[in-house]
Amino acid sequence: MANEEKVLVVNENKFVIAATIIPFSIVGVLIRIALSRLETYSGAPVFSLVYAQWIGCFIMGVVMANKTLLFQWYYPLHGGLSSGLCGSITTFSSWQLGIFKEFANYNANPHTRGKNVLAAISVFLVTLAMSQQALVFGQHIGRMYKRTDISEVKVAPQGFTSKYLSMRDYLVISFGILCWIGVIFAAIFGKSQKELALACVFAPAGALLRWVLSFYNSSLYSLFLVGTFTANILGTIILAVLSLLQSGAIIMTPTKCYVLQALADGFCGCLTTISTFMVELNALPLVNSYIYGVSSVVVGQCFMFVILGSYIWTQGVHPSAICVS
Repeated sequence: MANEEKVLVVNENKFVIAATIIPFSIVGVLIRIALSRLETYSGAPVFSLVYAQWIGCFIMGVVMANKTLLFQWYYPLHGGLSSGLCGSITTFSSWQLGIFKEFANYNANPHTRGKNVLAAISVFLVTLAMSQQALVFGQHIGRMYKRTDISEVKVAPQGFTSKYLSMRDYLVISFGILCWIGVIFAAIFGKSQKELALACVFAPAGALLRWVLSFYNSSLYSLFLVGTFTANILGTIILAVLSLLQSGAIIMTPTKCYVLQALADGFCGCLTTISTFMVELNALPLVNSYIYGVSSVVVGQCFMFVILGSYIWTQGVHPSAICVS
C-alpha cells in the first residue's frame, strides 16, 4: 500500500506534446545551424556537423537519466526535449549525405578512390563514436544530479483529446502555435537571414512527422524500430533529391536556393535524428541492434547512391548553376 501511494499518475495528451515539440524544434534547428556555421572554417580538425550531433546526444543522455523527474514536473516537457530539441539538433540525413559526399568525392578534392573510401569511413566512425560518447556522458551527468525522492510516475495514455487539459496545457498549446506563426511571419517579412527563418518554419513539420512515425516503433515490431527507421530513410531520400537540385540539375533563383537549403536544414534535419537512433541502438538486444543500425546506414546510402550518385556521375556537379539571379 505504501508503494502505491508513491505512484503519480499523469495523463498523456498528445496535443500538448505536439505543441511542446514546436518551439523546441525551432530552437534545435537554430542550434544546429549556428554550430555548423561557427565550426565551418579553413583547417577545421573535424567536419562541423559532429558538434551538433554531440550536443544533441549529450542533452538526450541527461534527459534519459531524469525521465521520471521530467514526467513529474510536466509530462510534455520530456517529449519536447527528446523529440523536439535533441531530435532537431541532431540529424541522420545530413550524416548520410556527408558519408556519400566523401565516397563520391563530391567536392573534387585531390584524392585517390581509396582515400575517398577512408574519408567516408571517417565521417561514419567519428559521428558514431562521438554520438555514443555524448549519450553516455550525458547519462553520467544526469545521474550525478538525479533526485531520489521523487515518486514513480505512471502514464495514462489519452491520445489526441481535449480532456484533462489544464490551464497550463492551454497556455503551452497557444505558445507553440504562436511560435510557429512567429517564424512564418519572420520568413515572409524579414529582410535578412531568409534561409534561417525558412528553416525554422519547416523544422516543426519535420519534428512532428518524426514524432508521429514514432508511434509505430512498438506497435509493429519492437525489435526493429520501424517508425524511426522510416523517418530517417524518408528524410534521407528527400535530402538526396534536394542535393541533386542543388548540384545544378535546375537553374535556380536565390529564393529557390534559400527554400531548398531551408528544407534540407529544417525539414530533413528535424525529420531525421541521431540522438533517438543512438538511444535505440543501446536499448535493443545486441543482434537486433546491429541489424537495425546496419540496415539504417546501408539503406540510407543506397538511396543516396541511386538518387544523387546517378546524377553527379553522369552529369557532374555544376555549382555555377546554383542561385543565379
